[in-house]
Amino acid sequence: MNEKFCPAVILPTFNNVGTLPGIVQRVAALKLPIIIVNDGSTDGTSALLGESASFDAACPICVITHPKNLGKAAALQTGFAKAIELGCTHAATIDTDGQLDPEDIPQLLNQSKENPRALIVGARDTARADYPPRSKIGRNLSNCAIWLACRARVSDSQCGLRVYPLQLIKDVYCDTERFGFEAAIITLAAWHGFPIVNVAVNCRYFPDEQRVSHFRPWRDSVHGVLLHSRLLFMKLRGTSFRRADRESSTDPGATRPQP
Repeated sequence: MNEKFCPAVILPTFNNVGTLPGIVQRVAALKLPIIIVNDGSTDGTSALLGESASFDAACPICVITHPKNLGKAAALQTGFAKAIELGCTHAATIDTDGQLDPEDIPQLLNQSKENPRALIVGARDTARADYPPRSKIGRNLSNCAIWLACRARVSDSQCGLRVYPLQLIKDVYCDTERFGFEAAIITLAAWHGFPIVNVAVNCRYFPDEQRVSHFRPWRDSVHGVLLHSRLLFMKLRGTSFRRADRESSTDPGATRPQP
């Protein structure tokens, strides 16, 4: 086990002004550094985050704002870069729509501390009566595609509650955009020897009139199919996703290593 374990919590947010304050306050109770990435919100989030009195937290809170919406992948990458700059070794991530419980973060961090190289992935309970059937179908298909690509058994490839070892972010290049990043990084992590650990987490689903979701079922599902097809193709080609290998690929004499 590494002697140093220094986690931060990243909150990517887009138009969740109604639920964001409560999530921040609950995360702040963990007394860990918080990085909020406002991904171009247009609903008053910017004004809320600009009022320092809005959050009475006994922990450092860093707010980063994208001038326009760039998608969840970009928000996460911005958060990871800041966490690395702060000297953190790991980053917990959680969505701000209120479906996931910040109180589950400590159990994921405990798993991460015991397995510092592992990508810890939350697993929501599909047996819940309010679990959307279409979400279950998409989740199962994504899980299956990941297993075919890298033989990693993942319970919930679409859950946003995770703990990332920042060494993974430093070592592995992932250019997948928006929601596809969370599925792609699992496959890339497995290819490069980072274990995947599943941890059961709580989740609730609000009625449609209360739900703020930025997932576009048909469009994002098509993107998901294209993503997994691309990963399989890249695997067959032997494309490297290591940052160091990609940098050295500019050398005409460089060889293409296997992922």
